[in-house]
This record gives sequence, structure tokens and C-alpha cells, in this order.
Amino acid sequence: MQIIFHIDLNAFFASAEVSRNPFLEGKPIVISRDSRRSIVTTASYEARKYGIHSAMPLFLAKQKCPDLVIVEPHFSLYKNLSQSFFEIIGQYSSQLEVASIDECYVDMTSYITHHHMIPREVAVHIQEEVYQQLHLKCSIGIAPNKFLAKMASDMKKPMGITIITNSNYKEILWTLSIDEMFGIGKKTAPKLKELGILTIGDLAKRENYDLIRPIFGKNTFIYYQRANGKDYSKINYSHNQLKSIGNSTTFEEDSNDIDFLKNKFKELSSEVSKRAIKRNMMSNSVSITLKFTREKSITRQTIHDFYFNDFETIYSLALLLFEKNYNDENLRLVGVSLNNVIEKKQLNEQLSLFHKTEEKREDTEIDKILKNLNELAKGEFKLKKASSLYEEQIQNKYLKNNE
Repeated sequence: MQIIFHIDLNAFFASAEVSRNPFLEGKPIVISRDSRRSIVTTASYEARKYGIHSAMPLFLAKQKCPDLVIVEPHFSLYKNLSQSFFEIIGQYSSQLEVASIDECYVDMTSYITHHHMIPREVAVHIQEEVYQQLHLKCSIGIAPNKFLAKMASDMKKPMGITIITNSNYKEILWTLSIDEMFGIGKKTAPKLKELGILTIGDLAKRENYDLIRPIFGKNTFIYYQRANGKDYSKINYSHNQLKSIGNSTTFEEDSNDIDFLKNKFKELSSEVSKRAIKRNMMSNSVSITLKFTREKSITRQTIHDFYFNDFETIYSLALLLFEKNYNDENLRLVGVSLNNVIEKKQLNEQLSLFHKTEEKREDTEIDKILKNLNELAKGEFKLKKASSLYEEQIQNKYLKNNE
């Protein structure tokens, strides 16, 4: 039997802002532009206690909570945290389906079987890792299929773990109101209630099948099956290829200590390399992030015509970017990322003067060509492979100082 997790970041945008600014912890906050016509994008759990919810007009939210804290959205922050979240989950299983920016389905069957662990124990590990690395809380639903896993993850928030099985789904689901069933929208629920379909259990009854057919049409059997705990949809992970692999760290105190900062880049580069190697991913681009204040940060990138995932290359390129762009200001966060990543098996490397290949035969042929050209030049100039120039630059600048 397969074991599916549905993992949902709790009040994601609001939680992301708290991770960025701990001062907001425990306060009733909403994510919104501060104008009368604005609506609430996300409300923290503290704000929800006042009856505030997503899509509520901001002026009404202010009336409900005079102490409401309004935070303008930072979508680049959400995107980066979301990517990091999926990277963490992807370390447990490659069979991951991104459902939205803050939730995913993941088939954990192989991981749990291989490690001889119980599902709840794995869920606790995931929650702890996501919180330790990103300071985000998540709820996890565990079930034999996607529908039940989704229903389970919504039942305990924040940081809840709920397990629904083939033996307990009736007890857990059938008493729930029909408008609590995933997939039943605000327009459909009233129509079902008019027919006397008040609970999920009512939808699951065979005698009501013909009654609900006019509402669901060709999808009637799908909803009927789901109400009875069955869902045969598969994890769709074909479009979830990672575009980047990155890691960042926020300091307890701002720093401009060069040795300290270089050591942080070393730690981050090592972590990024380990993730890339574990997933058999390669990249031709490294970027760094330097965050000076909450409002000021920069990201710089370097792109090359060869692919890599080893620590030494990542670290060296990160340091090159750091030296070129750092101006001795205090930093509160640094980050390292591999961009444009592709699977190693998909990499079709071609011989190039700008690539130091590992194939000895091809490397020797290039050396011969360069040797012949240099002999013809008779000392007027000397040609070198670009890869050797690049390597000399890296070695001279950093490797001797960072052994």
C-alpha cells in the first residue's frame, strides 16, 4: 500500500514575514497593500482569531482588529522560501507533486520502507527540518491516496499531523459537512444541501448516486469514490524539475568580518553541493545573495559554459562574486545557489576550448592543437585553454588561502 503525504505550509505568506522579521511573532498580521481598496492576501493565526480571513477587505479587517499589523507582500521572499521548502521535501522522495506555492503531495512509500520507519516519525522529522532551516511551520496529512492526505493535512493546524487509513476514513470523514470536502466549492455545496446531501457520508451513499449526477455530471463517480475513501490519481512529478538548489543563513548579529563571512560561504557551498550530488543535478551558474538590511539586498550571478556540482567550484565561484560585489557593509544574511540545474544524465557535454573535460583522449587532442599553433607563432603569442586560465585565477586567488 502506498503512503502519501500532503504537506502544507501554515499561513505561508504571514509565516514567511515572521521568519524575516521575528518582531512580528505572535502578532495579528495580514499580508496586504495598505489602502482602502486592498484585500487580505493571508492572515496569521493570531489575526484569524478576530474573524479575519483571506480575501476579506482590508478596511473590514481593521475594524475587527484595531491592533492589526499590515505587512506589504514580498513575493521574492515567498518564492525563495517555497523553493527551499520543496528542496527539503525532495530529499526524502523524488516523487513529489507541487500543488501550489506552499503545498505538495509526496509519495513516501519507498523512503519509509527502506528506512524501516513509521509514517508519523518521518512526518515529525520533516516538520522539525523545515522549521529549523526555514522557520516555517507545516501540517502533514498521511493517507493511502492524495485525496485523503489532503483532507488530513487540513484537520490540524498549525504543525499538525493527521493519519487517515482505509479503516478509519468513515469515522473521520463521514460526519464532516459537505462543504468541508476538498473539491466542493462554494457554489456546489448549497446545491448539494438543497438535495439533502449535508455531509460527506451522505455523498458516499449509493442510493444518492443518481441524485447527485446532475450536479457533478461526468465527474460524479470521482466524487462518489472520494467520499468512500478512494482516489486513484497519481503523483504528477513530471513537471516539478528543480530550477535551482540554494541555501542561505541569517546571522544572529550583523557582521562585516571577512573571515566569518567567507566561512559562511564555505558552509553554504558545501550544503548546496551535497544536495546537488544527492539529486544528481548539475549547473553552469552560481549566484550569491547579500542582505544588508530588511530593505536592502543584492543578488549576483555568474554563468559558465561547463557544468558542475562539486564543492570546490561552487565555493570558488561564490567567493569570486563576493569579493567583486562586497563593500565592507554589515551583512545580516548570505546565500549561495546553483541556478539552471539539470539532471546529470541529461547533460550532453560537448568538447570545447572553454571546458576542461575529464576525457583524457580528447584533452590530449586539444593540447596537440594548441601546441602546433604555438609552434607556428614562434613566440609572438602563446595560446592557452580558457579552462586553464580560469583554473589559475581560482587557484591564485583563493585556494592557497582557504586550504
